[in-house]
Amino acid sequence: MKLHQIHVTGMTCTACAARIEKVLRKVEGIQSVHVSLALSQATIHHEPKQIGLKSILEKIEKLGYGAHVRLSDPKEGNKAEIDAYRMRFISAACLAVPLIWAMMAHIPFWPAHWTPSLFMEPVFQWVLATLLQFGVGYPFYYGAYQALIHRTANMDTLVALSTSAAYFYSHYVMFESRHSLTHPTLYFDTIAMVMTAVLLGKWLETMAKGRALKQLSALYALQVQRVRIVRIHGEEWITADLVQIGDRIRVKHGEWISVDGYVQSGIADADESMLTGESRAVAKGRGDRVYAGTQCLVGSLDIVVDKNHAGTRLSQMIGLIETAQQGKPAIQRTVDRIAAYFVPLMIGCAALTYAGWLWFSHAADASETAMRHALSVLLIACPCALGLATPVSILIATGSSAQRGVLFKDGGSLEKLRRTDIVLLDKTGTLTEGSPQVTAIHPADGSHKAYILSMSAALASRSAHPLAQAIVRAARDKQSIYSEVQDFREWAGKGMEGYVTGKRVLVGNRRWLLEQGIHLKAQADQPGYTRLYIAVNGKFIGTLVLIDELKEDARKVVQALQRRAEVWMVTGDEEPAAAAVAIHAGIDQVRAGMLPEDKLAFIRELQQRGRSVAMVGDGINDAAALAAADVGMAMGGGTDAAKQAGDIVLIGNRLSNIIDAYTWSRHTMRNVHQNLLFALLYNTITVPLAACGYLDPRIACMGMAASSVLVVANALRLQVSLKRTDKKGLIS
Repeated sequence: MKLHQIHVTGMTCTACAARIEKVLRKVEGIQSVHVSLALSQATIHHEPKQIGLKSILEKIEKLGYGAHVRLSDPKEGNKAEIDAYRMRFISAACLAVPLIWAMMAHIPFWPAHWTPSLFMEPVFQWVLATLLQFGVGYPFYYGAYQALIHRTANMDTLVALSTSAAYFYSHYVMFESRHSLTHPTLYFDTIAMVMTAVLLGKWLETMAKGRALKQLSALYALQVQRVRIVRIHGEEWITADLVQIGDRIRVKHGEWISVDGYVQSGIADADESMLTGESRAVAKGRGDRVYAGTQCLVGSLDIVVDKNHAGTRLSQMIGLIETAQQGKPAIQRTVDRIAAYFVPLMIGCAALTYAGWLWFSHAADASETAMRHALSVLLIACPCALGLATPVSILIATGSSAQRGVLFKDGGSLEKLRRTDIVLLDKTGTLTEGSPQVTAIHPADGSHKAYILSMSAALASRSAHPLAQAIVRAARDKQSIYSEVQDFREWAGKGMEGYVTGKRVLVGNRRWLLEQGIHLKAQADQPGYTRLYIAVNGKFIGTLVLIDELKEDARKVVQALQRRAEVWMVTGDEEPAAAAVAIHAGIDQVRAGMLPEDKLAFIRELQQRGRSVAMVGDGINDAAALAAADVGMAMGGGTDAAKQAGDIVLIGNRLSNIIDAYTWSRHTMRNVHQNLLFALLYNTITVPLAACGYLDPRIACMGMAASSVLVVANALRLQVSLKRTDKKGLIS
């Protein structure tokens, strides 16, 4: 199965995106399709043996849209779209000026001598209107035709239908009255107003979408294209995609780091605000990790690459933001269902308006009046406002939050997070620093401390768990030599086992060793400390005592969370250690000694009671719980399994990012609801007004153009709102 991201041009509203998805999902070999109107991008999973990329591009083009392999930056596609709409708007405006000028001559008190006589000639107006209708307006016809043959309708359908009605009606009236001495009533100026206003609206809309892409483009800009690689014969510049794992990259003062890896030599201060949202410099030296998209402020570094270009944390961030546009919140899926019937419904309303005025009006110009009001209905209706209400806000929120250390994987998590009423917090690596230290070794039955540490470190060297890494660090500090382990196995929430020099070694919590039939001597637990038990060949040999300091902002974050939801701590640690941390963090409700399956069962129990659960964790043992929770939040410093299972990744590993995530969720969904309310009220109020004859077609076309621009402009307010919140501080 292969993944391709395709840049799609020519989409005008959510109906276009839905049509592409509908048609491609029926194609054999295509597993899934997600089309983002905001990014003008289609993400497609397909089987290359059944259908190739070229065939997929051709199928999209047959639907009437442009399709290209994804550009390196969505802003490039947006710029091309802006340029295209600008040229069409300028062309329409130039052709429209004489027609609108002629219209002004019919306004009372307008000086008639200001209007050239040529502009008043019906044939001259007809020529200009023809160029507008079939030249500038050709893309509308093409889009409407493609929608028609696939049995759907979109904004192009409304524009093409309304302007065609005005054009052919005026064409008929002009030739019917060619021998009349009076000036006929023509609607060529309406065509001019419609084309100019709609194209101006689309131009402004694409520019506003470009501003919405600002954060995502900023991340793309951090992807350095060329890097300095150190070879045997000297330094050499190559493109970033050619860098291999194990290569040595040199970064000097003021340069951007282009790879993920660890420092082999050199000392420097780095700006990691891209990851953490904080602008303070971070000292980097031998053995420290560095990331693509960060900057070497002072000094220089030689970096050994340990991730390929596509696997860097920066590339993953960009990928997650793009993926977030594919996952539609429940509210967006509802809007899509409404939008599918919107255009046909508006066409029906226009037809009823025409029939009603023709039937009930007894005036001599009943046909003309009916036509004018039906045109107003077609022109005032705007499916674009509905279609853009959610995706633009989601795009802005995911881009802004990523730059501040919170990655939302999909729009659904943005919607659900604000509704969660229970937050479950893991202890190690979440509430605590995740870098525990071995503080004591307690031997049993004459065992030596060095032997206990050596046997434990042999197993721990094969594990990524924070407690295991603490044992390895302690062994290195004491220069303890440990052997290779055979048949190593790790049991989430319990411990680890393996064979060291032919002996079966167990390292884990008290309950697990008791389950293994190991006889343990009672040990006095110290509050806040974690005790690990060690057994060799079925015999208990001693314990290791470790402490993991509570994060500096843990208590403040817990207090802030308690104002929003009920807070629990769930941990695999023993009761005394868990209780001590909970007291210091200000958490009243604790579940200790929980295995992964216990956490999963607890979450499902809460959900069955009707509660909405957010889970925050960082380890392999939290992965199942993160996946089962309504919203799973994975700490950025945690395991890959946790980050893959979570709906949200807290990149900077700061606990306060949880509050940030809640804040962005609340602000974003409030913005979405504002947009949807405006779009629905706009159509609900203006369509009846147009049908009742209170809106002239010229005003209606301007309202259609303005509505979608106003929705996008309101979405852009989200950036200002989030910045203002950041300045005030999220934790009081």
